[in-house]
Amino acid sequence: MKTVMYMSENKMIRFVWATIMVAGLLLIAGFFAEHFTGCLLCGAALIVVFQIQSLTDEQSLTSLVVQGILSLLFSLMAGHFAAYLIFYELRLRAESRKKQEGSGKAGEEKEGDTVLRIFLPGVLCFLCRVTRESLPHLLWQMILLTLCSAVFFSVESAVAHYLKIQRESAVAVRGTAINELYEKKLNRELRMKNYLAERNARLEERENISRNIHNSVGHTITAAVMTLDAAELLLDVDALKAKERVVTAKERMKEGLTAIRCAVRVLDKESKGVQVEDFLRELSAVAENFVMDTELTVKTDVHVVPELRSLPKEHTEFLTGAVQELFTNGVKHGTATRFLLSVRADSAHLQVSVRDNGTGDFSEENKELKIKAGFGLKKIISYLKRCGGDAKFTNENGFCAVLTVPIIREETDGEM
Repeated sequence: MKTVMYMSENKMIRFVWATIMVAGLLLIAGFFAEHFTGCLLCGAALIVVFQIQSLTDEQSLTSLVVQGILSLLFSLMAGHFAAYLIFYELRLRAESRKKQEGSGKAGEEKEGDTVLRIFLPGVLCFLCRVTRESLPHLLWQMILLTLCSAVFFSVESAVAHYLKIQRESAVAVRGTAINELYEKKLNRELRMKNYLAERNARLEERENISRNIHNSVGHTITAAVMTLDAAELLLDVDALKAKERVVTAKERMKEGLTAIRCAVRVLDKESKGVQVEDFLRELSAVAENFVMDTELTVKTDVHVVPELRSLPKEHTEFLTGAVQELFTNGVKHGTATRFLLSVRADSAHLQVSVRDNGTGDFSEENKELKIKAGFGLKKIISYLKRCGGDAKFTNENGFCAVLTVPIIREETDGEM
């Protein structure tokens, strides 16, 4: 695009320059020419040729021949040696200049072109007038024409250099403006990305808090309410057992209050993991509390590789709450009476499954609807998708949920 614009500009300058030269030579010819009408016709024809050359993409051999013939006729009929300056505009190496223009080097003539343009008017004047004038006078005319051609070339080169500098300055300014706009666009995109990252982090933290409150506090309060209902029924029958149930409900409410405080507190960034033994004890406590509250049966099956020492804290909090959710769902939706809690862990994955003997209506046909309608299962699936884990739910001779999370172990205190 820039090269095409420059070529058009360069051709227009050439046309104006050539037209001014022809007009000046015609003015001089008016004082010397015996055939001024012929000079005028040749001059007009030359201007037409120059205009055609400025409008076409290339300077053909035909146009060069026509220009040369018209220039010679104009010089011969003008009757004065200055008319031979018209040959300064005879650019014989037009094709090489065209290639230079196409490669972005327009305006830079080769050394042969420069020499030819400067000396051609004087040489042709010498050859055409050698039989009519004395040798010293011809040499003087030849030198004078050569000096005029050199001056013309210097002026044309200076103008071309000035235009080139102006053009490069405009390109540089435009490039700077484009770079500034690009930097501003990048800054806006970076600010937007930072905003979205912060927003996603806040949403993720809110989701973690809501999941922890639902999984921990919700089940704890539900268990406390059930215990208080049992205490109310036993109050008139067995006051001692009723008191025990009230104490148990009180403990459950304290656990719920602690869970709320943990949920709303900013997550501890210093703690990178939880010891496997602590996680297993937490699951055992969840199972024992569930058995104590419901008087149902929970069996556990644990197999963890010895080299696995710690687990991501977020995973352990999620799985603990998920087990509570699955226990409650088994009783609520399937009237289950027996549960099997299984934990499997290798160096790359941690798998926790809960199987019950419930009689719920969960099936492959209504699985999507059940998951979409259930807040707990939906949260479980959402977390596992986000962390690269997996969840499988089946209902054959009882409901079974298998939750798998990846383990990414980090170096802490020099250990893995």
